[in-house]
Amino acid sequence: MNNWIILGLGNPGKKYENTKHNIPWWTLDILIKKLSDYKKYEKNEKNHKEYRFDIEDKSIYLIYPSTFVNNSGIALRDLLDKDKFLLDKTIVISDDIKLDEGRMRIKRKGSSGGHNGLKSIINHIGSENFIRLKIGVGKPWPNEDQIKFVLSKVKNQEVMQKTCEEGADACLSIIKNGINKSMEKYNGDSNE
Repeated sequence: MNNWIILGLGNPGKKYENTKHNIPWWTLDILIKKLSDYKKYEKNEKNHKEYRFDIEDKSIYLIYPSTFVNNSGIALRDLLDKDKFLLDKTIVISDDIKLDEGRMRIKRKGSSGGHNGLKSIINHIGSENFIRLKIGVGKPWPNEDQIKFVLSKVKNQEVMQKTCEEGADACLSIIKNGINKSMEKYNGDSNE
């Protein structure tokens, strides 16, 4: 079984399209374009929309949860309950307010870091052992409400678009070259 899940945390609906919280969906959109030469299957499930691309000996499933960020674990749990997916071939893309805008980080595992979408996933699957690609959206001001910040519009779209393109490449690198080589290339080290 060589099926990969790339799940992007985000909120459905037009009003959230260009928000910081939906940066992971920008990355999925770029992946759809990058993989457009391969056979694509698309379907709507109860808790997510999925795009499947068959590439050589593997299938890559791009997942847009329809459960809103704070309940993203429901969608991933549904997928992992199927016999065709493994947690060690799952990449979760999230926005990160602890990383500067335009920065990204691949992590092998870890806590939620205060991100409610990651918290939901950890709670629903009962594990912190999944690959994450964290995309920095900048840091809120010290007294700024974090929820309002992540639900605000992206101001520097050019920088974020470039970062999402690099994030898409990082996801494909993880699948093709493994996490260690990908962390070395995109993080600068492999110690996380």
